[in-house]
Amino acid sequence: MKPKKLKLLTVFLFLFPLCLVIIGAGCNDEELNFKNMGGLVLYNGNPSVDGCGWIVKIDTNEYSPINLDSKFQKDSLEVVLKYDTLCSSWNCGWRMSGYQEIDIKEIEFK
Repeated sequence: MKPKKLKLLTVFLFLFPLCLVIIGAGCNDEELNFKNMGGLVLYNGNPSVDGCGWIVKIDTNEYSPINLDSKFQKDSLEVVLKYDTLCSSWNCGWRMSGYQEIDIKEIEFK
């Protein structure tokens, strides 16, 4: 009977801290804050044929917007936007690491 208890205790002592580390490493919504920046809307090709769709370039970073209004879906369009970075990413085409996703709160033409 003791070996089963010891095994169970060992598994619990290993898995419990591991679960805490995984949960703690996740994205914390409270840390998200709005950023108000100028950006450039770019079209990186149709996702159904290995393109990446609409991308917003802000400074040197490129993001995938989850909610880009159709009136702003024009290639090389300069905009000013208020957005929130998300923990998720959009993996597309042949790109190894995806584009970090953003949630656009406000957007206007520059």
